[in-house]
Amino acid sequence: MEQVRIFASCHNHSTFSDGEYTPEVLARIAKNMGHGGIILTDHDTVAGVPFMKEAAEKYGLKTMMGCEFSTCYNGRGFHLCGFDFDPEYPEMRELLIKGSMIQTKRTEIMFHEGLERGSLREGITWQDVLDDHPHHTYFCNNEVFASMLKRGIYDEYDEKFLYPNFAHESENEKRIASIIGMSYDDIHTEDVVRIIKAAGGVPVIAHPHGRANFVDELIGIGVMGFETRHSMLTPEEHVFFEKVCEEHGLYKMGGADHENVLGGLMTFPDPSYDCPYEHSGVTEEDFMTLYERRLG
Repeated sequence: MEQVRIFASCHNHSTFSDGEYTPEVLARIAKNMGHGGIILTDHDTVAGVPFMKEAAEKYGLKTMMGCEFSTCYNGRGFHLCGFDFDPEYPEMRELLIKGSMIQTKRTEIMFHEGLERGSLREGITWQDVLDDHPHHTYFCNNEVFASMLKRGIYDEYDEKFLYPNFAHESENEKRIASIIGMSYDDIHTEDVVRIIKAAGGVPVIAHPHGRANFVDELIGIGVMGFETRHSMLTPEEHVFFEKVCEEHGLYKMGGADHENVLGGLMTFPDPSYDCPYEHSGVTEEDFMTLYERRLG
């Protein structure tokens, strides 16, 4: 991936979903990195966007509405970033409620099951988790850990807390989905693309690693761009998706996601997991193309 000056990260998660930092801290880090813009794309929620807007104004950064939607296309999971949409558009509001509810109910079930089998330490109730995050709509294991950390119940996230209680396992996910009565498999990519556009926004496929064979189909259902700069993409995929966007007049997107300094990962014990700076955002030209909606 060629060296470029990164102007903005368009794919970021905060404490409103499963990110390391609050929107305010994300904006401050971006400013200190010399960026001119940042977009918050929490998973299946826009609850943190007003806080990002306030922080962006404080630090002189450009921003816009954003969200990363969990969807399914032909039996495969696809993450889709939506930008500059109206969250109060009726179908969009329903989609955000459903997306947040799926994860929240999953977390609540696993929280109670962990307490019952004794693998999750006692000391808080589910209501405590909700009360500790009054502005949140999406609750994952991060919110549970934050509540437990606040009370001194846990101090280590992975081995002691996460893996015995909240790790994703295929059969367990199916079991929980059957209890909830819905899953992200029920949220179809083509429907989300339509809803984002109907709400006035721009649908862009996030981290399309291994998705090159779907390009024509995705463009056919109305996708308006691809993430071309992400740590998951191979150099060949970066070149491929950059060319696709240029040939079809589509938006190029890129961001830190869960990597690099903005993703909360400042050092890497294994160099093979390192995320070079140039993978973590877009140029000013690509950002302003999206910010000003030059391609529709």
